[in-house]
Amino acid sequence: MKHFSASFILQWAGVAFIPPSYAADMQTATYDVRPAEGSRFALEVFKSKLWEGRKHTFVFDRFSGALSFNREQPERSTVRFVVESASARCMDEWVKSNQIKDIEKAAIQDTMAAAQFPEITFHSTTIKAKSSGQYEVRGLLTIRDQTKPVALIVKATPREGGIWLEGSGQIRLSDFGLKAPRAVAGVGLFIGTKDEMTVQFALLATSHSPSVSAGALRDLN
Repeated sequence: MKHFSASFILQWAGVAFIPPSYAADMQTATYDVRPAEGSRFALEVFKSKLWEGRKHTFVFDRFSGALSFNREQPERSTVRFVVESASARCMDEWVKSNQIKDIEKAAIQDTMAAAQFPEITFHSTTIKAKSSGQYEVRGLLTIRDQTKPVALIVKATPREGGIWLEGSGQIRLSDFGLKAPRAVAGVGLFIGTKDEMTVQFALLATSHSPSVSAGALRDLN
């Protein structure tokens, strides 16, 4: 008596059999992350002592990334992200307008040494669902050729043709060898600065998988 596999029987009966691993891959959608209207990637450095309550905010204009997202099995998802160090802009409102360019120059040339280390990079190692539409993303962040593990909390909101990603995380300047640059006249840049720095972002991940429908994106919630 011949023995037939379950897959053969299902195929003979007209039922398509898809191995679980293949099925999971089919549920994975890919997205591009590029600058878009309303998007933002920023680093915030907080002051201390006489400057307590103030912060330096640097927004980066040039970045790119790739997201591979599986809503059924988030742990199979991955993300990679690259930021151009030299694209930083100082958004401080508490300093004089004529000091902004000096602050940017000091941060780009001295603190981040963008000429030698032109990119800030991140790639995920684990992604876990925390609640509806919210995820814990752990990965490796590289600044000035120093790579350290970081944890981010990310909220994913479906949009037509993509996903809006908002999140933040805390890192230490000392972990990445980020040292205080020369002082800027009248500002005392980074003098009395806390070691903690906040990463904040609001990014649009645009789908380039034609099969991803608005209905499927709504299932994120």
